[in-house]
Amino acid sequence: MIDQLQNIDVFKRCNNDLLEKISKTIIIKDEVSNTTILNHGDDSKHVYVIFEGSAIIAQLSEDGKVVGLELVKSGGCFGEMSAIDGSKRSASVISLGPVKLGIINYIFFRNHILQDYDFCRALLVKFTGVVRRANQQILSLATANARKRLLLQMMRLSLINNKNPTTMVLEKGLTHNAIGSFAGISRETVTRLISELKSDKTIWTSGSGNLEMNIEKVFKELRSLINI
Repeated sequence: MIDQLQNIDVFKRCNNDLLEKISKTIIIKDEVSNTTILNHGDDSKHVYVIFEGSAIIAQLSEDGKVVGLELVKSGGCFGEMSAIDGSKRSASVISLGPVKLGIINYIFFRNHILQDYDFCRALLVKFTGVVRRANQQILSLATANARKRLLLQMMRLSLINNKNPTTMVLEKGLTHNAIGSFAGISRETVTRLISELKSDKTIWTSGSGNLEMNIEKVFKELRSLINI
């Protein structure tokens, strides 16, 4: 279990004594695809880490639309804000596919983990990244057209292709509806724009069924929105 905990971003610099304490209290849980792990407004305070799989952090707008906020992947964590300030859950978390979770009791989290300097530093780095991405998303939603917003969010939701570093691969399990929730556009618009982007050969579906993107073409189109 300690080896698995060392793969979680916020625990990578923590000492083995703390990781051993966590390993004795953490609860492991497997969830199937499209499971609501946390609901917006819940009173629960526990902290979650993802050992395998990924999940979307989302909110419902006043008109009932799902708005994607973050994609949490293997090695990530969520739920720590409620554990820190005691407030209700500020967003819902939904699994994209099968996920293996670790659940950390919030009292143990407060009394032991939050007292660790290396963990707190890693948590601040994580929060800084969240703020930067939120600022970028606000800028894109305010200034970019639908096509650029879609490309920016698809890039954000992708990883560099290990087999071909000139391309990026979209996270598996993301539907057009889910992608649209991040970009602030409808599912129908996502479908139409993806068709256009495929015609331009900016994106394509690989032989394994993954959606891939040409990094050079995407960066060229988004040059006005990102610092490159």
